[in-house]
Amino acid sequence: MADNLIKSIDEFEQEYRKTIGQVLPLRPSKEASLDNICRFGDGAGDYNPLHRDPEYAAKSRFGKITAPPQFLYAVTLGVIAGETGGIDRSRVNTTFLPVNFAGADIDFIRPIWVGDTITAVEEVGDTMRKESRRIGKIAFNTGLVTFTNQHDEVVATIKTLMARYENTGTTMEYDRTPKSKDGEVAPAQIVVPADPLVHERERRGAEPRYWEDVQEGDNMEDLPKGTYSVTELFLFTHGVMGTRRSTRDYLEAEGSPDLGGGGRFDEEHATKRRNMPGQFDYGPQRVCWLCQMVTDWMGDDGTLKKMQASVRHPNIVGDTNTVTGEVTKKYTEGDEHLVEVQVTNQNQSLLGTAMGTAVVALPTRS
Repeated sequence: MADNLIKSIDEFEQEYRKTIGQVLPLRPSKEASLDNICRFGDGAGDYNPLHRDPEYAAKSRFGKITAPPQFLYAVTLGVIAGETGGIDRSRVNTTFLPVNFAGADIDFIRPIWVGDTITAVEEVGDTMRKESRRIGKIAFNTGLVTFTNQHDEVVATIKTLMARYENTGTTMEYDRTPKSKDGEVAPAQIVVPADPLVHERERRGAEPRYWEDVQEGDNMEDLPKGTYSVTELFLFTHGVMGTRRSTRDYLEAEGSPDLGGGGRFDEEHATKRRNMPGQFDYGPQRVCWLCQMVTDWMGDDGTLKKMQASVRHPNIVGDTNTVTGEVTKKYTEGDEHLVEVQVTNQNQSLLGTAMGTAVVALPTRS
């Protein structure tokens, strides 16, 4: 373990601020091949044929396969700038300073076509201090991620928010008691397999959802995600992020023999180093779910333009998740007919663990 480790949030914040504005040298890149797009869908649990079936996609307004908007997370999670800024990463260790994903503001600018190569660049953004009764002092750090295609066109930007805090030695417990829809405590939690839900999911698809037919207050059809399992964690880790292995130095520094999923597969590491109640998900995995909720609802002719997502509580192996949503605003801006929707991921206790506000452009009958 390095001798010059940063051990307090005050010291971390001081060092982090020195690097604000730095552009990180890392340039992750990935081709949006059909195979990679399908792998992403496998990992995120999204089998929308618009992004998997060439014959189906050929009949759409795109004329061929496009990647789902949230395919950005297959290129990179975009968390490094927000985790450590430009600080030497060997100086920041979860023994003293755990870190968790807190949210993302995403602007989707243009489609990602099959065959595109998408490259990401991260810039260190600002940091702000907050206090939590549960974990004390928190530094919320921002990373500014820009995604471009092979033509140097910007396809999307993400402002990533990461929470860095001092290791409390305790776990961040939260309400996981199973409850029925009326809020009553359920007799027992039922395990809901995720795979059948992926195959059986019904979505708007090729039937246009016209702006004129949408009303503020409309409920969106629920997106059940089933019970979160190690398999779901594995599929996202390797289907979306790829198969990267850890070095011996990293394993030793983090005190774990298995840092698959950034230590999420190692329950002891998750509890002692990340202060989680158990094996847990990637925050961007739930951001992908929130995006899927919107794209399933809007149909093939809608365009997801923005997603502002916030991750408030952990999602632990054994939790059962459902994404709900509601139309909150309907308006026009220039030539665009826009709808704002609020989407929330709820666990079995009806606790909203992640929520988002999305802006969608819909086709019009006029």
